[in-house]
Amino acid sequence: MYIDDMVLSDLGDGRTYAFRVFEPERTEVILGRACKKDEDVIAAHCAADGVPVFRRAGGGGTVVLCRGVVVVSAAGRTDTPFALKEHMISVNKRIIRALEGIGVRGLAVRGISDIAIGNRKILGASLHKRQHNVLYQGSLLVSCDIRLFERYLAHPGREPDYRAKRPHIEFVTTLSDEGYRQGVPEVVRAVTREMETGPPWKELEETKPA
Repeated sequence: MYIDDMVLSDLGDGRTYAFRVFEPERTEVILGRACKKDEDVIAAHCAADGVPVFRRAGGGGTVVLCRGVVVVSAAGRTDTPFALKEHMISVNKRIIRALEGIGVRGLAVRGISDIAIGNRKILGASLHKRQHNVLYQGSLLVSCDIRLFERYLAHPGREPDYRAKRPHIEFVTTLSDEGYRQGVPEVVRAVTREMETGPPWKELEETKPA
């Protein structure tokens, strides 16, 4: 998938960490590694609207990317084996710090890899890890139209406990819908500043038992 390739291509020339923070230019549906298109996607609606469906390297659920979403993609080398959830949370904590720095409140890590405001999800994330290489991808809902989730995505077969079987439109929210005026450019700048401080998973290595 192109998002995988974009950040992985930045790891050339001996670099051990790279990231990109950006807004998608079009609407597209992204399947997790183990997701099934015929179960997770409303294919007829995607076809009718010309929305392409791709598959990413990482796990997690199927997502919609579109204008008003900020994608955070980070890749690099880690010296901490396994610890998939911990790697995802290390990046999510950076994103929370970035959002808190521009005035967003009530944020928390929920489920395996979500960020929520209260009991409503604003970010979902996935991780692909092979030996000492890690690839994180998250989609942060800033000002997108969440009705697109209902149109293109079926209800997932697996869900975090805090979702409580709610439909997409009652489960997810955006910063805009929560009353925040911070737009995509400000969010991109804030998250970029946090990610520039180095690999988020470096903190895992620093707290590892000797």
